[in-house]
Amino acid sequence: MVFDSEAAFEEAVIDGLKSYGWDDAGGVLRYPTEQDLIDNWASILYENNKHRDCLNNVPLTPTEMQQIIEQVVAKRTPVAINELINGKEIVIKRDNPDDKLHEGRDVA
Repeated sequence: MVFDSEAAFEEAVIDGLKSYGWDDAGGVLRYPTEQDLIDNWASILYENNKHRDCLNNVPLTPTEMQQIIEQVVAKRTPVAINELINGKEIVIKRDNPDDKLHEGRDVA
């Protein structure tokens, strides 16, 4: 099968995934922006760290998420990034005023 454009190829892939039961109701299969991906990652981080000792059931702010992104960007290699994300604690300074327990403090 030959495609005239990247968009036509993407549509064919999406149609193929749908034919195998993938659901596109939430637009998951279509054009996520960089911000969509960051927001999704922030949501995952929150769900995994929302306990009282970490995020205290208060979501990350955009500036807190930026602190995390800056730590990732500072790494020079994919191996170092992987080690940071999967093996080490990432420390941020909480700036969300809704987190009375941790506001202005470092959390990991």
